[in-house]
Amino acid sequence: MQSNTQMVQELRDLPLDGESALVTPIGDDLALIAGVADAMTDNVEALLNGDPSMSMKADTVYWVRKDAPAEAAIGFVAIVPIRLASKVRLRSVVMRRTGQPIRYTLIRPAVPLPILIQSISVDAGDRSAYIVDRIVHALISGKANQKRLDAALSVLASAGSNDGWIEVIGSIDTGQIFLQGWASDLPCDTVPVLAAHEGLLAGEFKSASVPRSDLGEHGKGFVGLLDTRKSAVDPGKLKKLFFRGRDSWRTLDVYDRRVVLSSTDVPAHIRDGLTHASANADTMLTLRRAGERFDGRDTVSDLKVPVRIGMDMVVEVPGGGILVAGWMLDPEGHVDSLTLRAGANNQRIDHTWTRLPRADVSMAFQHNSLFAGRLDPARNDYGFLAFVPGPPSLAETSVYFEMAIGETFSFYPLTPLRGMSRRSLERLISPLDPRTAAAGAAIERHIGPMMQAMASPAPSVAEIRDFDFDDTESGKALVIGATMDAEEVSVTLSLLALDAETREMPIIVSAPVESFDNIAPEAERLSRFYGIRIRVIGATGVQDTCDAFEAAVQATKAETLIFLAAGVLPRQAGWISLLERAYRNRSGRALVSPTILYEDNSIRFAGTWLDNGAQKLVDRYIGYPRDVVQGSQPTEVIAGSLACCIVSRESIESAGGFTRSYLNVSEKGRDLCLKMRLGGTPAVWLPDVEMISADSDVSTSALPMHRLAQKIDRWSFDRKWSLLINNMR
Repeated sequence: MQSNTQMVQELRDLPLDGESALVTPIGDDLALIAGVADAMTDNVEALLNGDPSMSMKADTVYWVRKDAPAEAAIGFVAIVPIRLASKVRLRSVVMRRTGQPIRYTLIRPAVPLPILIQSISVDAGDRSAYIVDRIVHALISGKANQKRLDAALSVLASAGSNDGWIEVIGSIDTGQIFLQGWASDLPCDTVPVLAAHEGLLAGEFKSASVPRSDLGEHGKGFVGLLDTRKSAVDPGKLKKLFFRGRDSWRTLDVYDRRVVLSSTDVPAHIRDGLTHASANADTMLTLRRAGERFDGRDTVSDLKVPVRIGMDMVVEVPGGGILVAGWMLDPEGHVDSLTLRAGANNQRIDHTWTRLPRADVSMAFQHNSLFAGRLDPARNDYGFLAFVPGPPSLAETSVYFEMAIGETFSFYPLTPLRGMSRRSLERLISPLDPRTAAAGAAIERHIGPMMQAMASPAPSVAEIRDFDFDDTESGKALVIGATMDAEEVSVTLSLLALDAETREMPIIVSAPVESFDNIAPEAERLSRFYGIRIRVIGATGVQDTCDAFEAAVQATKAETLIFLAAGVLPRQAGWISLLERAYRNRSGRALVSPTILYEDNSIRFAGTWLDNGAQKLVDRYIGYPRDVVQGSQPTEVIAGSLACCIVSRESIESAGGFTRSYLNVSEKGRDLCLKMRLGGTPAVWLPDVEMISADSDVSTSALPMHRLAQKIDRWSFDRKWSLLINNMR
């Protein structure tokens, strides 16, 4: 019996009889077939197993064999697509070429791919590199799959001998990969390469030669940049580089103990490597510019031209993106572009940012020697605001501005905060005048998309205190949505305690955790004095009463919830019974809300309706006397008021709770009502039940911010719901 070594040795030789051939399957739909012939063309028609119904077009690569007889003068490898039934075995192939067809019997067993490539390389001699090129091209073009990519890697690995090692790897912010190591035959300057990195990536490697005394005459050092264009490369996953040497394919292998540099360390490493490097002028310029990329330092402050930049706020928006707000002084127009870079993501912002007035910046620099006499006293629009969508997390990613000034770049590092409070956002956008077109543009380009991208965490219960509270036996609970005003909660609880109907109900007071320590003692006092059952919860992430209601949903077993915003007070006894009767009439599949009046008995809320003419949602009767709606019947409306309503917990939970991308409760409540409506829970307005709510407490100074928040919410709401509303009848 032959040994395995003898079998492999025999298989390395191409069959020379002109009637048999070697075969190597690649996956289930491709085969490489190699043999000899008297002549061959670039393309042939191949009949699998000699069957005309299984005719395939095959590419062939051939070479002239040295000192071979005429009948075996040509060696070839055919790249044959295969479409055979699963149980049919490929035994032979007929090649229809110009002249006489040739039938080849395929030798069994099939030849491993590395052995086939070795056989071809030995027989083809100087032509082998070209043949490997053609085979690899066939494997990586067309329909890509993992088996073909693996085969292409195997072909290159079998054909290419090691030329050297990559010892240092790191990426720069432009997406190129810095490589440093040594090689024997690597061409200097630019060479096309194939990179083994989760498959094969085509690119080019631009390098400079560096003297290495430790290599003697056996090689030279190199520093260079691998550019795979739009294909991203993870430096830690690079395995090999394949390139064409003078006479064959060569490989640069990645050293097991290679050094992987952070992106901010790479520029300094390039600068050090270029000290004794040599290459043509174009290569040296490319490498020098790579050495000038961002390395963590602020280089704007060192500019000799009158250009400076400063930041007020940089926020990583939960859900994806960065909000930047700051100022830039460039009175002489030196800056060609300002680009925000975050890892591999970059976006120019100076074409789309919103300019903001910053008189303080003008005053601070008017006596600076670099800017004196250059600032226009009639201008102070040096502030800017921009939102850049991006990846959901920037952890361990460098974030900075890239400023282009002529052919040079300067950099300004940024440190994004994670998360942004409502107060911070209001302070940021407060310079915008809601009456201007600039405010509308800022909402359209930056603030609105940021609010839609924002994925703030839902409110979470942090503190609970019970005072004779028990909701295990009750099917419903009264939920008071509180903010920071403990006195308002106290008044609401006192009035509810005086109502015989509400005095017996379990009451939940839901408040921000910041006000928990003020509200809980007062709730305890009222519970003891009136004998009412109260649970006080403090929750994180509560910005308004809607957030407070959502937190309370987590803290009760009751299936039916009566929401009541603190400060909304009943005008008559028995209001809960009336709400509940209308709710039961709908089998618990409705959100029922009453009429809400101002203190002067004018209407504050009487349902959100569809205006069919304008095809938009409107709150009817606002400001009208209460007599206008007296005698009206319960009516299904587009949205009710969350300030006072009865609704099932299941309906809220199935709708996903409140959407977090709104600043005020009005659109947040409408949004929830529309989500519940799509889920089969409509809103009903009950005119006969009336509640009293104080006049708006928005001060004159806060009115612009209030109006701006309304515009932002309206933009977000319209972007989400305008198509549905336009199709309503």
